[in-house]
Amino acid sequence: MKKFLIIVMSTYIALVLLMPKTELFYTLKKFLQKERVVMTQERVLDRWFDLKIEGLKLYYDGIESAKAAEVELVPWLFWNRLVANDVEAGSDLRKMFDFKADRVAVVQSILSPLHASLHAEGNFGTIEGTIDLKEGKVRVICEPTKRFKNSAAFRELFKKEGEGYVHESLLY
Repeated sequence: MKKFLIIVMSTYIALVLLMPKTELFYTLKKFLQKERVVMTQERVLDRWFDLKIEGLKLYYDGIESAKAAEVELVPWLFWNRLVANDVEAGSDLRKMFDFKADRVAVVQSILSPLHASLHAEGNFGTIEGTIDLKEGKVRVICEPTKRFKNSAAFRELFKKEGEGYVHESLLY
């Protein structure tokens, strides 16, 4: 039994370390282009246990929607995490919706493989949410700052409910 566990753990560690993370990232980029989403980046680093992307910009339908100074992907198969630091609205979107997030984290686990949790903090307040990966539903609850609560974009996107300000949408 001990040898079996050692073989299983060794295989798992080898899969995580030797996974072609960079190639998977470029495959994701190609897949997103079909949905009119284009990502550009300054640098991609495979650091064995994770993938670090520097200077990421996200374009939707030709509009610069968001940019992040640094994105870290941790694909450990049973537990996956994406953390984006210093996220802000893209130059094309800033006029309508000027947001800056210090940190955005999305976590997915094998304990709930069809759901991912979302957490973000920034000049808009705090956001907690879930993403239903099977149905493509996003549900976000925001605890807004006073300034953000008074913005027209916030009032358009978020509705007051019992648990706070809620936004629901479909990814696909």
